Amino acid sequence: MYKILFFDNNNKIIIVANNSKENNKNILYKLVKHIKEKNDNKANIKEEDDKIIIANDNFQYELFFNTENNINIKIIKHQDKLAFNNFTYLENEFHDYINSFNIISAKKRLKKINESIKDNMWLDFMINDYKTDLHIVGSNDLSCYHDIEIIFKNVIHIECDTHFNACPSEYDVFMVDENYNNSNIKINIHTDSKTFHIICEDIDYSNKMVRYDYNYNSLYSADKEKIIKKYELIKENDKWYQEKENSHKALIFTDKFFNTNDTIGIIFRIYKLCFAKVKYFRTFYYKFEYYKYDYKKGFVETELWDVEFFKHIDSGLMIDLRYLQSITVYEDFVKLCDELDSYSK
Repeated sequence: MYKILFFDNNNKIIIVANNSKENNKNILYKLVKHIKEKNDNKANIKEEDDKIIIANDNFQYELFFNTENNINIKIIKHQDKLAFNNFTYLENEFHDYINSFNIISAKKRLKKINESIKDNMWLDFMINDYKTDLHIVGSNDLSCYHDIEIIFKNVIHIECDTHFNACPSEYDVFMVDENYNNSNIKINIHTDSKTFHIICEDIDYSNKMVRYDYNYNSLYSADKEKIIKKYELIKENDKWYQEKENSHKALIFTDKFFNTNDTIGIIFRIYKLCFAKVKYFRTFYYKFEYYKYDYKKGFVETELWDVEFFKHIDSGLMIDLRYLQSITVYEDFVKLCDELDSYSK
């Protein structure tokens, strides 16, 4: 990403920030080619010593690195004589070059991010760190690991929940706002329930898997076999689906997720419950008993694999998994947890 730092009217030079800080002519070529495209490809490009020159009948610009490895654009000729003598009139033109280039670069980067997660029916995300840069991590189960990290560099504005989830297989989660006209970029983050916004100077990402410490002491194959039967899950090409009457076949999770997750993780994924809920019920499992409902017998105690209601021992409250589904705002779930914790004996 580029950002205009200074217009030097005396020396006819526009100084552009080079975020990579590398003295690499490919960086100059990318910007020169973009300027050519913005002028209907009606310009010639040539390399001369340590600079690259782009010119046509209307203008001539020389691009080179200064001592700080930022990019200098020297205006040798311009068809607008008034603008040539007063750079104030060139600001819009070069801001347009830089802004449009940044949008194109961001779109390419976000396309790679969206493509790297599109095979997931469901992903949980959370803000992992926020100082100058904002780090958002995501995975199928954030209480155990993350396998995507998006870094928003030099954030100047943020409207985003600390925890959210999305369905990458159904839509692109991260998109550039092309109507935002500024040297920074505005990223829209799409979820099922709302759209978040982040304004920053640049973006980067990593697909490295980072595992957290967790003891999978409930990875019982017997439980998994019973879950498959109860929810009528069908395995096809290393993915597990559920096909209900009068509805389309729905992807529930991958075989990798199924093999590396515990009973709570699998059940909560079937109900599309976010990692914050998984983490709470994993951590405080000893505060709950497991129940299902029989229309003749009423509430019947059962095993974890068969659970439909969590009975909070201290309060006696019955918490329906479908009720947990209805909680879509993280702060509302925190209020529920606080209320349950207030009953502690």
